Amino acid sequence: MEPAGSGRLAVGVPWRGGYAKMPACPALAPGTVLIQQGGSGDAYYAIAAGELDVQHDGHFLRRCGRGEGVGEIALLRDMPRTATVTAHSAATVYELHRDLFLTAVPGHAPTQRQANRIADARLATGGAPGNGHNQGPDAPEPG
Repeated sequence: MEPAGSGRLAVGVPWRGGYAKMPACPALAPGTVLIQQGGSGDAYYAIAAGELDVQHDGHFLRRCGRGEGVGEIALLRDMPRTATVTAHSAATVYELHRDLFLTAVPGHAPTQRQANRIADARLATGGAPGNGHNQGPDAPEPG
């Protein structure tokens, strides 16, 4: 995460107020479900600390950590959540509600292009953020 006041959402959205202005969710205990596959998309989550596991139809896809984000596909594509995201370890995430996310992303053309590339790549793999294999640190974030 970048310092407060110079934040950037994991999908690349410059955030004038930085992460300090984004509300942090209560600390997530290991095993806590943050996003449920099939649920409605109401927020994007930027990971500040800890690790989150992403599963699609019960199959492990990848582990996400600090500086990554989850939840953008459902927001950008106005569709149900494509994966379940669970805290692997104790974690802290910042929550950006749907309306704010959709104002920030389409309002910044380079970010809109990057976010669409991420969503398209995930959806091309069967609607899930991955192909069932751990994808490494440069893979798109789950959503």
